[in-house]
Amino acid sequence: MLNDTAKNMQTIICQAIDSGNYYAAYEALIIYTQTFSVDDFVEEYKWLINEYGPQVSVICLDNNESAIDEFIKMQTYKNIELAKLSEEDSNADIIEYIKATSSKYICFWEVSCEYDNDKISEMVWKLESSKQFNVVMTPRMYVDAVGNIIGHKDYAYEDIFNNVIVKGETLLNYCVSNNINLYGSLSDIMLNKNCAYDMECQHIYKSAAINRLNMLFQILEGQKIFYMEQSLVRAKLSAKCDETDEINEYKELEASVNSKQSNAISALSEKSIKKEITFFYTDKGEYYNLEPIANEAGKRGYKIRFTKDKKEKAEIGVYCQHVCYPENSKFSLILLHDLAQGHNKWPNLWESERWNKFDIGIVPGRTWADRWRQCASFYYANPRSGTYEFGYPKSDYVNDESIICRAADVKKKLGIPDKFTVLYAPSWEYDGKEEDFIKAVKDLDVNMVVKQACWSEDYSIVTNNMRSLHEGIYKNLYYVEPEESIMTALALCDMVVSDESSVMAEALMFGKPSVAVTDWMIPDEDPPRPASVPMDYVIKCEKKDLREKVLSIMNHSEEYEDVLQKGRDTFSNQGNVCKDIMDAIDYYTQEGTEDGFMSRKLESEYRAFNMWN
Repeated sequence: MLNDTAKNMQTIICQAIDSGNYYAAYEALIIYTQTFSVDDFVEEYKWLINEYGPQVSVICLDNNESAIDEFIKMQTYKNIELAKLSEEDSNADIIEYIKATSSKYICFWEVSCEYDNDKISEMVWKLESSKQFNVVMTPRMYVDAVGNIIGHKDYAYEDIFNNVIVKGETLLNYCVSNNINLYGSLSDIMLNKNCAYDMECQHIYKSAAINRLNMLFQILEGQKIFYMEQSLVRAKLSAKCDETDEINEYKELEASVNSKQSNAISALSEKSIKKEITFFYTDKGEYYNLEPIANEAGKRGYKIRFTKDKKEKAEIGVYCQHVCYPENSKFSLILLHDLAQGHNKWPNLWESERWNKFDIGIVPGRTWADRWRQCASFYYANPRSGTYEFGYPKSDYVNDESIICRAADVKKKLGIPDKFTVLYAPSWEYDGKEEDFIKAVKDLDVNMVVKQACWSEDYSIVTNNMRSLHEGIYKNLYYVEPEESIMTALALCDMVVSDESSVMAEALMFGKPSVAVTDWMIPDEDPPRPASVPMDYVIKCEKKDLREKVLSIMNHSEEYEDVLQKGRDTFSNQGNVCKDIMDAIDYYTQEGTEDGFMSRKLESEYRAFNMWN
């Protein structure tokens, strides 16, 4: 309930607006907000700030005239004074301007950054509505050359730095101690002009970028900062450049901060790593993908162990889960859980599944390599000894005689005749999908083969499938046991029907096409969501069109050839995947001399974001 003072202030604000005295209304609204905080009344009249808020200086650093003109048009905040500066202008020039301007607040706009249209408005509002801080900071996002968001604010810190007040020196000390940039650049802050009165920045480095970072640190060091939850600035990813003075200065700074740290190989050489490998798996799908590496390791004399305990300690740990504990291994490798992993977060899987705590990262082919290169400018995508396009371990077995023989045995055991075979292999059996599949395909001259994933009892929502309702009812319907390797099922089929499962990618190893039914629901959210299928190597349709899609593929339609062609970049290095993986393990842990695998080490497409940019 509002008290009488609040009600009276609301009346005063409304009367000022009715009489056209908007400046008075705005000033009263700010006093009301500082006294009673933000409520529905404040939100209703917050628009006053854009027209009647205090003057803000935007110091444009290296931006051209046309970009500045467009910037002004797009900003919702109107009371702006522009100062156009370039690399030739020193920090002293910037400080001199700040002290001389009549603006109440100062912000910066660098050529490497983009502002949200409400950036100035939102930051002014934070400063105006509280007297507890003099600087506002927004976490930045990251965009590529065409404006696609590649990285968001750092998820690892989103709960800690979320609309909180923090001391500047505390923030900087934390960032330096943990080698992490949470302060962004000058473009990410707005400050009260009074903050600059005691600043005496000198041009002490050759590059303007480092000098501006020096200025940012001085601004933040002695201030209380409001760290916003909302991201209002987007940093543009830039192409990797030659060894310029700026890059060399970055390296000098890195060396001064990390003087106690040795490089990854030197650190490893100090460890005594036994010739023992532990493979971590949580289901049969993971087991079957790790098994080929284990077989190669066994041939080289390694002691092999498989475990479902993800926290078990290991000499050499090989992981492929969404959540891992590589800190428990002396040396660690990370592979994908499956080929469609994190598809709803592409391209940046690594925002939530971080590889920087591992020694080696492995991607299955060119498509994933390109995805990693896009995101490798972020620290969390980079294992200590690099990421490699070694390939997908199971792909070494595509032409293996044991797979062919096993498929033949299963086909014979089930009595599957020699005709076109459609494999139904969903990620989630839910909401009558199997019924939909059978109804669509049962009258065609095909074999219907069902292979459900081998889910644990914890996933009863998808393990209670419909086999008991259908088995024995249709003469052309056959069930491959969930425990059977998916490789067996793929070897005996001609095409795949699924929802969003990585089975559709694995089918490409055998040159088999897949259809994804996009309106089949996925129960990993509440309420369930439609299937997410961003893959361009999959044929897509709704369930009402499934029969026609299957018919079209049976008739060898050339309509889909371009879709299948895109799938050929999904896998690399078939036949040599496990050899290269083990060569890398030998090299880094057993003083191995075979280093041909280094040719598969990946480099970032963009310049890295680090402590200094």
